[in-house]
Amino acid sequence: MQPINARPLPDDRHACILWLSRAGFVPGADGSPVEAEPSPASAAARVAEGLLSSRLFPPGRHGAGMSRLQVSEICSLRHGLVVGPDMKSVAALHEAIVLVTPLADGRLPGVVADALTRFGPHDLTGSTVLLVVTLADSTGEPGEALLADLRSVLPGAAIADPVALLGTTEDEMAPQLEPRLDELVR
Repeated sequence: MQPINARPLPDDRHACILWLSRAGFVPGADGSPVEAEPSPASAAARVAEGLLSSRLFPPGRHGAGMSRLQVSEICSLRHGLVVGPDMKSVAALHEAIVLVTPLADGRLPGVVADALTRFGPHDLTGSTVLLVVTLADSTGEPGEALLADLRSVLPGAAIADPVALLGTTEDEMAPQLEPRLDELVR
């Protein structure tokens, strides 16, 4: 059995989806957590989770591997920055990181940069980061400044070409995101 702090075995894929939430979660009518303010970033994170799950855990593969998929929310609430898990464990345990966020004037939002560097720096050598930009709630377009931001907050990571998603719903985003996620986990 592979130790929890070891890098993935050759046949396994370990991916983490980090996404920026507008307002976090609140208890719903039935007491289960619901998103306080849904956003294009949360829709894109759900698409990424569904697509990666189907690739990492295909039918009939039960017990054949030890792939792992982790989904974590980044949120800035009144009481401060919330992110789970800590980036140290993300860097140690995942070879693929999907970062879903809008842009702030073409740059990485401050709350995202803070979450990624919290208690760091974190060495992401051996990890690939796929940035998924939700254009419907962004200001500015992805460019060189954004790539410089990513290299600064994610040292050592291989930064894949960003994906800029049009639309606000899962149905609109899935066909745009699917080919890039397939490249990430092949």
